[in-house]
Amino acid sequence: MPRTKKKIETPEEKNNNISVQDTQENDANDAYSYDVVPYISYPFSQSHPTLLFTTAKLFGLSPKPINKARILELGCAAGGNLIPVAYNYPNSQCLGIDLSQVEINDGVEQIKDLGLKNIELRHQSILEFDEKVKYDYIICHGVFSWVPDEVREKILSICENNLAKNGIAYISYNVKPGWNMVGSVRDLMMWHTKNIEDPIEKARQARGIMQFINNGLQNDQSPYANFLRNEINMLSRQADNYLLHEHLSDHNEPMHFYEFMEMANNHKLSYLSDAYLATMFTGNLPPAFSNELNKINNIVITGQYMDFIRNQRFRCTLLCHQDAQINRSLKTADVEDFYLSFSGKINQENITEDDLEDGKDINFSNNYLTMTLRNKVSQLAMFTLAQQKKPIHYLELCKLLQDKGIDMSLDDLKVHLNDQLNLMRALLAGIVQVHSYEHTYETDIADKPCADRLARYQAARPQQAHITNLRHQTVSLDPVSKLLIPAMDGSRSFDDLLEIVVKHIESGDLSIVDKSKQPIEDPKLIRNNAQEALQNVLTRLRLSAVFTAE
Repeated sequence: MPRTKKKIETPEEKNNNISVQDTQENDANDAYSYDVVPYISYPFSQSHPTLLFTTAKLFGLSPKPINKARILELGCAAGGNLIPVAYNYPNSQCLGIDLSQVEINDGVEQIKDLGLKNIELRHQSILEFDEKVKYDYIICHGVFSWVPDEVREKILSICENNLAKNGIAYISYNVKPGWNMVGSVRDLMMWHTKNIEDPIEKARQARGIMQFINNGLQNDQSPYANFLRNEINMLSRQADNYLLHEHLSDHNEPMHFYEFMEMANNHKLSYLSDAYLATMFTGNLPPAFSNELNKINNIVITGQYMDFIRNQRFRCTLLCHQDAQINRSLKTADVEDFYLSFSGKINQENITEDDLEDGKDINFSNNYLTMTLRNKVSQLAMFTLAQQKKPIHYLELCKLLQDKGIDMSLDDLKVHLNDQLNLMRALLAGIVQVHSYEHTYETDIADKPCADRLARYQAARPQQAHITNLRHQTVSLDPVSKLLIPAMDGSRSFDDLLEIVVKHIESGDLSIVDKSKQPIEDPKLIRNNAQEALQNVLTRLRLSAVFTAE
């Protein structure tokens, strides 16, 4: 996903026959592919400054609160990741730079439409960035692996020189060993399309060669054939912009985690953590691995071994200055400062509070860990978290448990949650997530539903097929939700919204079909189906954190 210009060499630097004009043409070609097939600009929740703030706070640092922060994004595309931050935190100051003029123009138009005064998107190469301003958060998602070495060094140099004293930088990149096998699919597509200049045709031919290989593997059940099939099937579902800028980019250089950290250390940057805490905790590996890895007193070396064990292919790394005083000795009581949410699953189906009892096994799990709880207080605490529609503060969880009949003082209940249940262990396993900020979205459907203003604006944009919710996540749009979200401004009732759906069906703008895929024409059936479609949209938006109290 290259988003920067290649360096134009001076005569003193040149040791080959490439002219300055040739290099300028290469720069134009880099931007050209993004201008012809723009990279769809999504939000990336793992890069959100609130997550960086929370992680830094968890490890004992003193990061700047988001509503007072300066935020820089390198390779911002059309601002899909940065504009929602600026919108939701109007007292922050945001700057994004990107090589594609088309992408920047799109983002600038959105900023103007939304009336945002705290964000600038700038058409600029990363190599040309020379500001002296210090930023509290620097974000670089989907860039590092897709640019030349000099640009990688410049990214880290910006983090070294422009990151505030207590600042946090986020950089994502492809890593080995996971990309060793994936790289063979990229090599195939690159070789097959090497003489094709037009991006659209390049993507079409890449799909063709993948289909050719996939067809030939139908009867091959070898491990490598199974891998190729899975990878090709995944890529076949991706849009052209993903193929072009991920796999068909001139640059896509995965590296080992330790190699990335060697580069970062050369710029006086230290490893803080992964964006996903569960991926860095050795206790989430089988005991045979975790027992040995815990003997290593070097978090980078440990992380590299974990990459080999898990065949890691992508990392989202948080960096800070080397003089930052990181506290990795997390205490069980450290969870008390945060909002908590449940992100695992309850293994028993249709369980209720009446099913909880001492001595009975209740399992809470995710891909890393299964917590088997036999104590009713512990069971009720996790069950209560799982039932919440949005994060609640630790102290609110305590109050809810007391309201549910847990006859314990606050101090005793804290000891139980921290030491016996060990919420910190659940956090490191990824079953529980921590947050520093209260989530403000509505969890019920109001009589007159009100979608977030940013979501309404995004849904109204003609070519946009997704919105950003209030958890900084992508929510895809089906035809009915794309039609209705702009109308959900808090002034229309369910019946008003229903009439909008019916009107568009009757006009032919929307179609509803029966089980045999035939259009429904009966007015009564049209209204019944429209009512069902509207209810489905409202339920989905409620669960997707789109509604506000505006």
